[in-house]
Amino acid sequence: MTTITKYQFGEKDLQRGKKNYLGSQVFWLTVLLMSLSFVIYSQVETTKKMAINSATSNLNKDLALRLWATKHGGIYVPVDERTPANVHLAHIKERDIETLAGKKLTLMNPAYMIRQIHDEASTLYGITGTLTSLKLLNKNNAPDPWERAALLAFEKGSKE
Repeated sequence: MTTITKYQFGEKDLQRGKKNYLGSQVFWLTVLLMSLSFVIYSQVETTKKMAINSATSNLNKDLALRLWATKHGGIYVPVDERTPANVHLAHIKERDIETLAGKKLTLMNPAYMIRQIHDEASTLYGITGTLTSLKLLNKNNAPDPWERAALLAFEKGSKE
């Protein structure tokens, strides 16, 4: 004859089981929170690097375009309401020329060219950019407060 014994849980066994269960829950919650923190941190750092790379690429493109136009002494463009003759270039004898076909052209300096490119990029792609300085030649290039602070930081030696 076989006897089946019943195992009975005592109060101590139940408390130990509850502690083990609670301990495992706290352990896994800690692991998940640490994992989530690492993922969020990594994503923030990746986003910062992407933003810096994008800004650097846009700046390098603008500098290359401006350098190209500077090396060529500016570019001649048709005169229209968007691009009238530049009053800041009035001292240049050949600022305004006319083609043999009668088309009127005006000299566009590199800074003005970049400003118009920024306007187009903003309208077409939502990419904004400005051309500014603490030493203004044109009031349209005045820095906003953030740009002014950044330019002052550059003067003090900041690299970015």
